[in-house]
Amino acid sequence: MSAKSGVHFPGLNGLRFFAAMAVAVSHVELMKQYHGLPNAYDKPAVYELGRLSVTLFFVLSGFLITYLLLVEKERTGGIAVKRFYLRRMLRIWPLYFLVVLLSFLVLPRLEIFQLPRYTAALPEHFAATFPLFLLFLPQLALSIYEPVPFAEPAWSIGVEEQFYLLWPALLRKSRYFVALAVVVIVTTVGARYFALAMAKANRGDAEALRIWNWVINYFYFNRMECMAIGGLFAWLVFAKKKALLSFFYNRFVQLAMYALTAYLLVTGSFKPIFNYGWYSVCFGVLILNIATNPRSLIRMGGRAFEFLGNISFSIYMLHEMAVQLTIAAGLTSNAMLYAVSMSLTIAAASASYLWFERPFLRLKSRYAVVPSGFAA
Repeated sequence: MSAKSGVHFPGLNGLRFFAAMAVAVSHVELMKQYHGLPNAYDKPAVYELGRLSVTLFFVLSGFLITYLLLVEKERTGGIAVKRFYLRRMLRIWPLYFLVVLLSFLVLPRLEIFQLPRYTAALPEHFAATFPLFLLFLPQLALSIYEPVPFAEPAWSIGVEEQFYLLWPALLRKSRYFVALAVVVIVTTVGARYFALAMAKANRGDAEALRIWNWVINYFYFNRMECMAIGGLFAWLVFAKKKALLSFFYNRFVQLAMYALTAYLLVTGSFKPIFNYGWYSVCFGVLILNIATNPRSLIRMGGRAFEFLGNISFSIYMLHEMAVQLTIAAGLTSNAMLYAVSMSLTIAAASASYLWFERPFLRLKSRYAVVPSGFAA
C-alpha cells in the first residue's frame, strides 16, 4: 500500500480501466440507438451497465480520495483545501473543458459528427445548457434538456466536482468521520425520495409535476452517497478496523460478494433504477480487496494495467466520439463496430494522456501533500 512518503493501491488502475470500458460498451449500443440502428440498449442489463460502471467510478473515487485526505489530516493536523482544489483543477478541468468546448462549438459544425435529432436540438437550448456545463452542472442540463452529443459523459464529472467542493472542508472540520459519511448518505438518499414523494403528491398539477420530475432526475444523477460509501471503506483501512477487514477479506465472503455483483450486473432483474447504494457496497468490497488484501481473489497489477488505468479518464470522455467516427465510416456490424471503436478509443485516450493531460499532471504533483501513484 503506502510508504511513509506516498500512497499507492495496486490494482485500482486496472479496475478503473475496466469500468471505463464497460461504459464505452454500453454507449456503443446507445449510439446505435441514436442512429436508428438495431441495438440492445433498452435491455436493462445493457442500459444499466454504463450507469453501474459510473457508480463504480464514484465508489472508487470516494475510496481513494478520502483515504488520501485522512492520511493528510493525520500527518499534518489538517487538510490543505486550496491545494486539493488545485489538484482537482489540474487533473479534471483541462480535458473536461476541452470536450465541452468541442461538443458545443466545434463538432456540431462537422458533418461527420452529426447525430440525428440531438445535434439539431442543441442550438435551441444552447443558452441554458452551455453555462450549466461551464459551471460543472451538466447533470442538471441532462435532467431538463436533451443530451448534448459527445458531452453527455460529463455529467458524472459534474457530480464529483460538486461533491469534492464540500468534502475536504467537511472532513477537515469533522472529528467523527463515520457520522459525517452517514449524514451525507442519508441526506442524499432522503432528498431523492423526498423529490419522488413530492412528484407523486403533485400528479394533478402538470407544471409542478414537470418541475419535480426535473428534481428527481437531478438527484438520480447526483449519487453522492456512492462516494461517501467509498469513503467508509477507505476509513476501514485507515482506521485499521481489523475485525471488519478480516470479514471482508475472507475468501468465502469475497466469492459470495463477487458472485452477487456479477449476477446483478448481467441480470435484467433487480436493476437499481433509482438507488445505487447496495451496488456501491458490493463495489466497495471489490475495491477494498483489490486495493488492500494480499490474498485478493482478483488481481489487476502490472505496468499495462497501470497505464490503462491512467488513460481511463480519457477513455470515458472520448469514447463517444470514437464510436461516432466508426459508425460514420459505415462499420456498423457488431464485430467491426466494437473492434474499431474500442481500438480507436484507446488510441485517442493514450494520445490525450501522453500529449495533453500529462503536462498538467506533472504540475498537479507539485501540490500533492500526500503523493499518490494515481493520475486521478
